[in-house]
Amino acid sequence: MPTKQKGKTRFFVLIALSFLLFLSGCGEFKDIDKMVFVSMIGIDKSDNPKKPYKIILKLYVPTSSFRQNPTPQYSYLIKDGETLAETIAILEAHLDKELDFGHSKLIVLGEKMMEDEKNKEILDFLIRRPDIQMISYVAMGRPNAEEIVKFVPNGETSLQPTLFNYFGNTGAESSFIITTHLFDFRRTMNEYGIDPILPIVEINEPGSHFIIDKSIILAKDRIPYELDAEKTLFVKILADSAKSVFFTVEREGEHFVTRLDNIKPKYRVERDGNQVTIRIKIKLTGIITESRNTLDNRKLPEYNRMLEQEMKEKLNALIDEMKMKGYDPFGFGLRLQSHTLPKDRMTDQEWRTAFKNAKVEVVVKSNLKSTGSIQ
Repeated sequence: MPTKQKGKTRFFVLIALSFLLFLSGCGEFKDIDKMVFVSMIGIDKSDNPKKPYKIILKLYVPTSSFRQNPTPQYSYLIKDGETLAETIAILEAHLDKELDFGHSKLIVLGEKMMEDEKNKEILDFLIRRPDIQMISYVAMGRPNAEEIVKFVPNGETSLQPTLFNYFGNTGAESSFIITTHLFDFRRTMNEYGIDPILPIVEINEPGSHFIIDKSIILAKDRIPYELDAEKTLFVKILADSAKSVFFTVEREGEHFVTRLDNIKPKYRVERDGNQVTIRIKIKLTGIITESRNTLDNRKLPEYNRMLEQEMKEKLNALIDEMKMKGYDPFGFGLRLQSHTLPKDRMTDQEWRTAFKNAKVEVVVKSNLKSTGSIQ
């Protein structure tokens, strides 16, 4: 390499190194013993009108080993505040360590907070704070968030809170449990044509474990609408998130329970002027697991027909109820908008009116493999 070229190369290297001296790091590094990790975040309505927000933080207590401390140990920070950010800042002054939200997997919103329609303010804070994960689960706590966050059910270990297993498909895989992530909650709150839905977390009467088999729809500008266990199940079926469903058929003198292991829903939303038609087709595959009467494999076509009629009636009833009440947790409106040119799309109010008057056609195809095995 020529001497001149070498000189230029050295000059540029020295300039680059000098600029590096003025660059700062991405943040101050802190040892792990100077940090405390938040397990859950609870947000309740306080009794103080001037400080409407009540924040509950569930903190992990470090243990040296699982054998020494097999039972869970937590500490809690609770504070009322005028704003969420201010309340968290005050709670940080209560510790000699830095609060780390990076390991927090669940955000519990109190029932009264839902009734006050503070969802936009809560979401604004949660989304803006960079250390809160967007994949965190969001749920409604009944009677409030504090009781749910502080409750430790029987059998819980120090590895992680039991409540996480209900939503992550690593433990419970119930068809009655709705799972809503923070990013999806934000999306459905901002979109029109779909209403956000959250699971409801309760504690059983003996106070030994959680119950999660209901859900609540948080439609914009309307009061929250609760769905019981059966309606929650059908919402999951239409959303294609129900893996294994036990469905009871009771008609024409028969009473049997089916286990549906393969559920494939498809739907189209079509528009002709102001008239909207929703066409739903669902394919079911499974077996019969229980019956009050003796069943005959040769009558499987009849049992399939009964299952199809029962499922169709229940789905039609739920959709008619949602149309009448004005809630769309299925995302029918969003599906229509996504297949419509921007200039032809409906406004939010136009969609509500169209959905209320929409025609619904449900087709159910059932394929029961057997009546079960009896030895």
